[in-house]
Amino acid sequence: MIVWTREYILSQIFAVVLYLFLCTSYFLKSRKKIIVFNIIAHVFQAASLLLLGGMTGMAMAIFLIFRDSFLALDEKNRNSEKTTKRDNVIFVIFIAIIVVLTFFTYNGPSSLLSVFATLVSTFAIWQKSTRIYKLLGMPISFTWLIYNITLRSIFATILEFILLISTIVGYLKDKVASKSNGENV
Repeated sequence: MIVWTREYILSQIFAVVLYLFLCTSYFLKSRKKIIVFNIIAHVFQAASLLLLGGMTGMAMAIFLIFRDSFLALDEKNRNSEKTTKRDNVIFVIFIAIIVVLTFFTYNGPSSLLSVFATLVSTFAIWQKSTRIYKLLGMPISFTWLIYNITLRSIFATILEFILLISTIVGYLKDKVASKSNGENV
């Protein structure tokens, strides 16, 4: 049973704002704009999850703010098409941070859903291709959907389902556009 406390209502408002930014990100073509929209979304996600008691999820959202801020500031160093040794070292450091945060905030098996989603999203955003980001958005979204159900977050569950549909539509729209432009899909 859901108790509609002030904290719960506020968490649901934050969830709505979070998903407005995330849904929009799947329709953007610019990697930099995608990252900026994600940073804003994850601020609201962290606040919402804190209010719901999802401490591992909140830790993952804070990590995502850090990760995306780093990527936005480091974008000029990642413009090449080739992944460098430096890129791989940073990626491994990010994975290590996720593991450490999980160790300190673990609160049951369902909390690992947020960890899995964060690991996959870190891999997705690390890619040079926005198409891969959009494709991997599907399992990420599905995992967050299940996590939101475990937290009994009504709006986050409904909106994550809508995000999942938006992710699929955004990916297919990009794929069709690429195909009509003669690109390899």
